[in-house]
Amino acid sequence: MNNRFCERCQRSTQDGNLWCQDRDCPAEAGHAVFRYGDYLGDMKITRQISVWRTAGLYEADRNGHPVWVKIAHADPECEERIKSESAFLLQLSPYASSKKSFGQSLRPTPRPLLPQLMSPYPTPSSRPYGELSVAGVPRVFSVFAPLSGVILSEFLLDIPQIWHYEAAWMISSLSVALHPLLSRNLMHLSLTPQIILVDKDAEGHLRPALLDLGWLADANTTAARIAAIVNRSEPSYAAPEISAAKTATSLTAAADAYSLGIIYYEMLAGKPGYEPVLRHDDELRQEIIQNRAPLEMGRPELASAGVVQIVEKAISPRVRYGSIENLRQALDGVYGKPLPEKRPVPLRFYLLVGIIIFVLLAFVMFALLIAFQASQAPLK
Repeated sequence: MNNRFCERCQRSTQDGNLWCQDRDCPAEAGHAVFRYGDYLGDMKITRQISVWRTAGLYEADRNGHPVWVKIAHADPECEERIKSESAFLLQLSPYASSKKSFGQSLRPTPRPLLPQLMSPYPTPSSRPYGELSVAGVPRVFSVFAPLSGVILSEFLLDIPQIWHYEAAWMISSLSVALHPLLSRNLMHLSLTPQIILVDKDAEGHLRPALLDLGWLADANTTAARIAAIVNRSEPSYAAPEISAAKTATSLTAAADAYSLGIIYYEMLAGKPGYEPVLRHDDELRQEIIQNRAPLEMGRPELASAGVVQIVEKAISPRVRYGSIENLRQALDGVYGKPLPEKRPVPLRFYLLVGIIIFVLLAFVMFALLIAFQASQAPLK
């Protein structure tokens, strides 16, 4: 496990050494990552999905079934984040199964907005996260049911500007996904396009899923964890007050509204509000804190509808939406609520219907044949 990954350069290496022409690049301190063929207990890594500042997300094979596994970086705060998230998800819903029931396999499955937690071990566990030693280093991980789709940051490379209706509905759906946190007075504080998965439903509408629940911070969050939040936040998507935070009392639900707003801006403008690639964190933080002018969107057709004003208020350093719920209500007032999701009907449903029709036709043909033969039989 010598692979290392730099989330800024998006470069990886197999010998533990990274080099970059940017003298400020933290590549040599890049995260240790797993590669194809590595094992984590009974799971064989088959694909790297995304690497964040706190964890890596991978596809793996467990006894012939695909699963997703999130592995915390070897850092106490990153490990605690995985543990807190797993416990929270288990409160929301019981463990998902690697196998669908017969009835589930025949009907369209609604796309979940949050990860579906699975047991970290082959057998059910009372602890929602797992701990294993890899190359002598303890690693904390959680296991999820796989989802289809593309990471939003990758999706935006192909389609930089999303149709403004779809962009608004995605932000509205993400607000619904975050409602369990908001209803418990918890803050995510780590929203970026890298933790959002995008898929299309049967009618081609974009459907997001949130792959990470963030820091689950509240008013009682310790100073040590606040320091970790500041150090491991993605400055280009973090609210200005996060960069200067010393205690939890300086952070409110408005910080998450800002992050959703800056992601919304990127989908509409076709570019990040603050370009993060090959830029030092301190440089980005300073630019965001000092910037007081609205970001230029270049979408005059949205100004008359009030959309530009919604974005500007969402990312304003002064007068901002108090929570993601306030942002969602503003968007729903312009676009309405997201359209009901329509998922493709599984192929096996049509196969089953075809088999039933075939059997019924065969039975009818057999009955007609018997009746015909009976009618042709000579009377005695």
